[in-house]
Amino acid sequence: MDTDLRIKALSYSSLLTLHSCPRKYQLYKLNTKKQEPKEGDTSSVTFAFGHTVGLGIQEYITHHDEDLTIWKCFLQWEADLLDENDKQKKSFWLAVAAVQRFISMCKNGFLRDWELATYNGKPAVELSFIVRLPNGFTYKGFVDAVLVNTLTGEVMILELKTTSATNLSSAAYKNSFQGIGYSIVLDTLFPDLSSYTVQYLIYKTKASEYDSMPFEKFYLDRALWIRTLMLEVDTIMMYENAGIYPMHGESCYDFYRECEYYGTCTLSTEVLTTALTEEQKQELIRAQEEDFQITLTINDLIQAQLAKE
Repeated sequence: MDTDLRIKALSYSSLLTLHSCPRKYQLYKLNTKKQEPKEGDTSSVTFAFGHTVGLGIQEYITHHDEDLTIWKCFLQWEADLLDENDKQKKSFWLAVAAVQRFISMCKNGFLRDWELATYNGKPAVELSFIVRLPNGFTYKGFVDAVLVNTLTGEVMILELKTTSATNLSSAAYKNSFQGIGYSIVLDTLFPDLSSYTVQYLIYKTKASEYDSMPFEKFYLDRALWIRTLMLEVDTIMMYENAGIYPMHGESCYDFYRECEYYGTCTLSTEVLTTALTEEQKQELIRAQEEDFQITLTINDLIQAQLAKE
């Protein structure tokens, strides 16, 4: 039996789901029949907040136009304009305040001597990439921004995050699979690069302030990243061949809420999911063949790695 194409579309966030609970990964990927959001649900605000703050920062470092940046934030906001998540301090107006705080930081010297890199004549923000893996699997993602130091030539990935946590630890970011994977994009922009920095810029919503955490990455780190990515594919194929995606009960309650599949995930997969129609299958194939800015194969990654060793 062929593995469903939806299962084969990997990303950083979907791999986090796989690690937390393989059964949740399976159900999430196979378009489960989810319940309608309950009254008072703030998930849409939380999602919109992070996207709006990220877009606002990208817009400002691209054009340095504060009025245009705020307008783009308004256009980006996907939830109701008056919705808010009071517990996590998230709303449209607070998203704008977060962007304005970033603009103030820049005016006071933050990112001085750094400028956006360009790729194919365009600013290197929200760079899309896809890696084609064996057995029809893909891994795709986006890089928030690539910057170059005008004095030293150093290269930096600016990774934008928001959190409602009050205390942050470097352990949450330093060894991120996501940060190491960005080297595949830098290979295309800077073929001779041997190291780079991932600068996490994290907005703490409850404190209304940013934390900045820089981590240097080396291309030796990427050898392990490539192997790990292949092991993720092997693990999913193992679950597919066994016909079982294990449940990790310790993840049924996470981030102070129950998993959306709690109480139903023990039902059969056929009951909980919708079959992939031929039309949907063709749409997925087209989506994987759309114009990503950077397209690579696993062999490309291996050859680039060998060239640097």
